[in-house]
Formats: sequence, C-alpha cells, structure tokens
Amino acid sequence: MGECGFYPWIPNDSEVNRPMAKHTPVPVETEVSSFDVSFRQTRGSLREQEKQRRKLARVQGRTLLVGLDLAQEKQAISFVYKGRHLGRKRMDCAPQRLGEALGPYIRQLCEAEGLDRAVIGIEPASYFWELAAESFEAAGLDCVILHTLSVKRERETVRYTPEKTDPRDADLACSLMERGQFTDARLPRCEKRAAMAALAREYLMLRARSASELARLKSFWGRVLPELGELLKEPGGITGLAISRAMLPFSELVQLREEEWLARVRAHAGGRVMARVSAGVLQRVSEAHAAAHRRSGEGVPRRIRLCAERRAMLERQKHDVSEALLALYDGFPESVLMDSVPGSNRLYSALTLGLAGDLSDYDCGRALVKQAGSEVNEYASGEWRGRSRISHRGRAGLRTAAYQQAKMLVRTTEGFRERFVRLSGRLTPKQAYVAVANAWLRLVHTLVTTGQPWRADAGERGT
Repeated sequence: MGECGFYPWIPNDSEVNRPMAKHTPVPVETEVSSFDVSFRQTRGSLREQEKQRRKLARVQGRTLLVGLDLAQEKQAISFVYKGRHLGRKRMDCAPQRLGEALGPYIRQLCEAEGLDRAVIGIEPASYFWELAAESFEAAGLDCVILHTLSVKRERETVRYTPEKTDPRDADLACSLMERGQFTDARLPRCEKRAAMAALAREYLMLRARSASELARLKSFWGRVLPELGELLKEPGGITGLAISRAMLPFSELVQLREEEWLARVRAHAGGRVMARVSAGVLQRVSEAHAAAHRRSGEGVPRRIRLCAERRAMLERQKHDVSEALLALYDGFPESVLMDSVPGSNRLYSALTLGLAGDLSDYDCGRALVKQAGSEVNEYASGEWRGRSRISHRGRAGLRTAAYQQAKMLVRTTEGFRERFVRLSGRLTPKQAYVAVANAWLRLVHTLVTTGQPWRADAGERGT
C-alpha cells in the first residue's frame, strides 16, 4: 500500500499493558421521570378510523367485488375475490337495464365460488350512474361510488402512465373497493330529496346565466350609448330592462315621437317606469344618431333587446323555481331548525339542504364543509410555509349557497357580524366570508343532528 494508504491502528505495548481506569458512576442529582408512552387520538382521527372500518366491513368477507366502467351502451366489467381476478366481461346494455342483466350472472358466479354477496363499484359518469344505481337497487344489488380522481390516480400509480382503457378501469375499481377507497355518495333517499337537489341545481344555473346576461347587457350599452350611465345607474332594473327590451335600431328610434317611445317602454314594464329617464334615453339616441362617427347604432340595439329578453325570461324562471324549491323545503323537518337561526335567508337555507342532502349522513360538520370544497388546505414542509387556500374540491353550488348565506348573516345577525369583524383583522373580506360560511355549515349540521333549534349562547359558540 502506498504512502497515501490507510493503515489500521495498532496499540503499542504501553497502551496494551496499561490498566483500565476504574469506572466511577456519576451521581444523579435529580430523578429522571419515566417516558410517557401514552398516546392520544383526536376526534377527527377516530372518525376517520371508524369510517374506514365501516367501508371495509362492506366489502370484506366472502364478497365478490364487481368493477364496472360505465358507458351509454358498452359496459366493461371485472370480477375479483380477495385479490384474485376471476375474469372480465363485456356487455352491450343500457345503464337502466344493468341490474336485471347483470344480476343473474353475479348470482351464478357467487354460487360457483361459494360467495355470500357482491358489491358493485362504479364511477359517477354523467347521468348514467344514477340510472345504473336505480337498476341495482331494484335488483337488490349493493353499489358503491368511486371518486373519479381516485380512479385517475390509481391508473397512474399502477401503470405509471395515464393510459386508459375500459377493462383496466374496471380492474382498478375492484382494487379501490378492496382497500375501502370509495365515497359515501348515494342516490337521494326519496323523491322529495331528489326534487330538492334538482331544483337547487337548476336555480343556481339560472342565477349564473342571468348574471351573465346582465354583464353582457352592460357591455352592449357601454358600446352603443356610453351616455346612458348619466341617466341610469342599473340597466338591470325595471326601467333599464324595459328600455332595453324596447330598443330598436337608431334609424328607427329617431322616427318615434316621445309619447310613442314612452308607451313602448311602459308596455315592457307593466306601466311602472321612470318617464324622465326614458325620455332622456331617446334624446341621447337622437344625438348619437346625428353624430357621423357613431357606428354601433344599428346592429347592437338588436343585441340589447334580445339580451334583455333573455334576462327577463331567466328572472321569471328563477322566481318560479325558487317558489317550488321553498314549497318542498317547508315540508322537511330540517327547515324549522335551519330557519331558527336569526337573519338566515330561507332560499339559501333551502339551497343548502337541497345540495347537501340528508345532513345526518355526514359524520360531523367538518365533513359538510369538505363536501362544499371550502375547507382550508395547509401547504407546509419543514420550515417552509406556503399559502393556505380552500380546496375547491367539492360541490360548487353548495359553496355558493353557504357563501351567500354568510353575507346575509353578517348583515343581519350580531354574532356573525362580530365574528366577521374579528376575522377581517387577519383575513381579506372574501376569506372572512368563507370562514363565516363554514361556520354556518357546521352550525346547521349541529342543529339538524341534535334536533335542537338555535339558541343565542349555542349560536355564538357555533359561529
């Protein structure tokens, strides 16, 4: 070995023959307490474990797992028992007939393998899953819902690629069921709850489209007649909407006398209009038409009229749907408990109940918040702390209903207003409203599950 090599240490004679030093124990001045080996689980952890046990109990034992990749006509099916793949099947069948078509085959396979029962796992694909779930319910077959995101992540985990085929997705459904990775989603328990859910979704869709038409209406008016802002602040009001629906191309409007124009506007508003504002619009139109550089006076007024008509139609539909929704809402016992919160808006309470479903299905109020996708997600690793934000992984309509209810409560109820003011010291107004909305969801879950109406002391603690 060269000079740069490493040599083992060899003790010399003096080190070998030197007697070892006698070990002297160090006196202990203070008694060392015993190590605490006890563990404490949080309520959230216990709930998670109980939920997982409940799910596993549903698929364990002598249970045949049936993974189904739903489509409108061609269905891909996989059969698994305790990790053993029993086979695949292709079936040309509509979703609403899957129960009667698949039921005999499943029972035959269970008898051949000596199994007691079967559980079918499906993704919530379009409206197909509801038809399939109803057919399974009619055939006496158990069915669970797999989250689409879980199937996607499982596909990438198993194959390391985003490759997708229907038979493989059916296999992945079985593996997810075997580990208890499915949701508690289910069909509404009765026709009234299904109707509530449908009307709540329809109302929010109409609300969004109506707001979109109002934004378009303002843009059209800003292009064709910017001077309108000097006369009318809100084009979506009664007078503004009547003027918009009475619009004609500028070349035709200037031919009308003021009395004819006012009669045309009143006809679209049931007689309740601001005459001075309407006459002022006609005067501004005449001035704009006389200007040679104006180019948007012929085509855009037609778009204004059509946009205003759509806005009026959507507002009428919103009114009709809200009345039907509130009539159903009054028939549920939960309405009395939810309406006991002072300052709450009945329409937003009905939307909350319709979109959330039976509140007793949720383990806790936080589960309802998570269903809305408004729970705060923390982003941190070691010393790094990111920006926390809500997940948006939930029902956007439920989140919207709770947010609008929060704005009403902050405006009308002292306890919620005080909480909003406290939160505004460290959060933006929008974040503070989201926090109040989450408090509202937790509160209504507590009221419904306990069966107790709102009390002032309990309300302050709940918020």
